[in-house]
Amino acid sequence: MESSEKTKEKPAKRNREATFVNKTITPETEEVTQEVDKQDVPEAGKEKQAASGRSAKSGKKDEEQLKKLREENDQLKQELSEVKDIYQRMLAEYANYKRRTEQEKEQLSGFVKAETLKALLPALDNLERAVDAPAGDEYKTGIDMTIRQLFELLKSQGFEPIMPVGEAFDPELHHAVMREDAENVEPETVTEVYQKGYRMNGRLIRPAMVKVAN
Repeated sequence: MESSEKTKEKPAKRNREATFVNKTITPETEEVTQEVDKQDVPEAGKEKQAASGRSAKSGKKDEEQLKKLREENDQLKQELSEVKDIYQRMLAEYANYKRRTEQEKEQLSGFVKAETLKALLPALDNLERAVDAPAGDEYKTGIDMTIRQLFELLKSQGFEPIMPVGEAFDPELHHAVMREDAENVEPETVTEVYQKGYRMNGRLIRPAMVKVAN
């Protein structure tokens, strides 16, 4: 009797489970689920389209930047080429200027030498005449005239003699070859000149050879 009652209870339990399943999954539930699925699909498509649009915009922007960089690079290359051309032309012009200046300097130096020697010729003529002249006052006068002529020539070229007798000793202009104890003379004073010094336009050519007081 107990087994038959248990057998009767099992189908009833199965019927209740089936009813619960049928109530859980109903046509209305399936319809709502399908509606949700239908709504999800367009949203996903929109996101893909938006991502694709952003990618296309980004690609277009990159192409524009690349194009701009290429244009700037071409412009810089052109400017560099122009600068190189200017630099090379300046080098060539400087080389020509330097060569022309050296040639002019050589020509000027030769001209100055020729003019100086030309100015010395009259003094040389007078010295030759003095050698041929007999000894006497006229001979001495001829030598004096030749010396004065030479000094005038040197003066015209910017030469000036250094005769520092009675002046303070200057090691820049004077060369002391002897010292002496002199009375009534200030120490470091030039007392005698053994050889004249010369300057040309303020530049020392030869220092004066002198005697200096202690």
